[in-house]
Amino acid sequence: MNDDSRNLTSKVDFAKHQISVPRIVICVLISMAVLQCAVFLQHGKFGSPAEFPVPIVVGIVIGLVIAFVEHNVRASHNRLHMELAEKEKLYDTLKLSEERFLLATTRSFVWDWDIDKDTLYLSPGFAESLGYSDAELKLAMNGTTANLVHPDDIERYRQKLQAHLSNPSVGYINEHRFRTKSGQYKWFLAIGQSVVDETGRAIRFNGTTSDVSDRIDLEAKLNQIQKMEAIGTLTGGIAHDFNNLLAIIMGNLELLNDEIKDPDHKQLIKNGMDATQRGAELTRNMLSFARKSRLEPSVIDLNQLILNLKSWTERTLPATIKIETSLLAGLWPVDVDRSSTESGLLNLILNARDAMPKGGNLTIETSNVRVDEDYIEQRGEEIAPGRYVLLAVSDTGQGIAAENLENIFEPFFTTKPVGSGSGLGLSMLVGFMRQSGGTVRVYSELDVGTTFKLYFPACEHTEIVKTPSASISPKRKSDDRSTILLVDDNIQALTAYRSMLMKAGFDVVDAISGDDAYAKFMENPSVDLLLTDIVMPGDLQGTTLSNALRKIKPDLRVIYISGYAAEATVHGNGLRAKDIRLMKPFGQTDLLRAINKALSSD
Repeated sequence: MNDDSRNLTSKVDFAKHQISVPRIVICVLISMAVLQCAVFLQHGKFGSPAEFPVPIVVGIVIGLVIAFVEHNVRASHNRLHMELAEKEKLYDTLKLSEERFLLATTRSFVWDWDIDKDTLYLSPGFAESLGYSDAELKLAMNGTTANLVHPDDIERYRQKLQAHLSNPSVGYINEHRFRTKSGQYKWFLAIGQSVVDETGRAIRFNGTTSDVSDRIDLEAKLNQIQKMEAIGTLTGGIAHDFNNLLAIIMGNLELLNDEIKDPDHKQLIKNGMDATQRGAELTRNMLSFARKSRLEPSVIDLNQLILNLKSWTERTLPATIKIETSLLAGLWPVDVDRSSTESGLLNLILNARDAMPKGGNLTIETSNVRVDEDYIEQRGEEIAPGRYVLLAVSDTGQGIAAENLENIFEPFFTTKPVGSGSGLGLSMLVGFMRQSGGTVRVYSELDVGTTFKLYFPACEHTEIVKTPSASISPKRKSDDRSTILLVDDNIQALTAYRSMLMKAGFDVVDAISGDDAYAKFMENPSVDLLLTDIVMPGDLQGTTLSNALRKIKPDLRVIYISGYAAEATVHGNGLRAKDIRLMKPFGQTDLLRAINKALSSD
């Protein structure tokens, strides 16, 4: 409270409690009446002022004294009450200020290092933020906070500190990790400045340290998203041309294989076709990591998928590895791509095999779980709260080092020897799971084992889609040659596909663009099936070509072929539910199976 406010309060207080004339008169009259009573008791009668002047004068004086005393007591009481109220107000303000300070410093801490005395003050809360008690923190520091710094950050930490102390005029700022009691690390931002003596030498070093782990985590997620977008853009850009090349190689090798009889030559051809398939798989894995692979979700029972996969993987694993399953009865169905799910699970099984060269136990479990907002917030997941089906794959192998856990989902990251793995299996898995609305968690301990947990969104539908049969016979007579309109702007691929179809007994009308195909269809509208690439030169692309031809022939069957799965959605929405899509490169068997299926559909 400043002087002006105190003076103003005093003036207001005096104005409110000035002595009033009626109060003085009352006090004087009361005093005189008391003294008159005393005169009566002494003399037996009341006296006039002339007869008894002393009681009158004394009564007036006493009355005035009483009035002034009563006034001062009342004024002092009021002032005391106001001071108490003011103190309570100041106390409440101070308490609020302390609460705000504690709130502001929940994730920020103060340090003060007396360099000459080598004493360090750390504000309360720093130890707690790392999970230590004050005594435990002193033991962990062992005299210096450098003992808490992450090994990868310690050199930069010391360099920046030394540079600042050598030249205190330059402010100190650094980000580094401190080790928590659990052995994990948190990111902190330190900002400081030194106090110098008359020679310019730093004698004290103080500042603030703030917990910035959340910001670092968000930046890491943003970098991961940008990396996936970059890989997706790069892969998508080359996928079409690369898969076209693979398709030409695959087609010509299969045609050559049909003509060659020499077993040694056929083996060479097979090696070439296997290499082509591996090249296609590499592209698919890259697209899967970038969440741009083509998925065909269907409602499936994960328990049945696991049992089917277990029945044949057991025969391929060493006898020293025992597979155990714990599958929940009444497991919720999931709506996912069956092929990608099988590939992801198989990859985890093979990784578990590699982690147990001397044998061990491999356990596959399923359960129904509910994920709430707290779980998502604590773990920073990018999934929606709700019902999920958990598939866990655990091994008793070597475990994964803590420094590698952050990188295992990166594309091309692997700890296996050269030639033993591409480093794309787990990146493909996490891309598939996120594209499906789920997520992957991993828990590992060296020399104990590793557990991968896959969270699949539970499906509301209960009808399980059965796996389609491997082959479908065409509903056409042997002498009824179906006519196929084949469209591809790549002449070499077009030639290979045409040879395959003609050898299979189909009549083929080929075209090198959508516009060319439309003109040839107008000349021969008896075409039974359109087999078309999606991205081509000209006005009519794959989907727009099919839309134009179906206006003339609504029941026209269509198969789309593409080198990049996303092209079918980017360049139009003319696909029908019964239309079929083939990803390049594909073999003759896949092509004929797709044609038979299209021609056999009602």
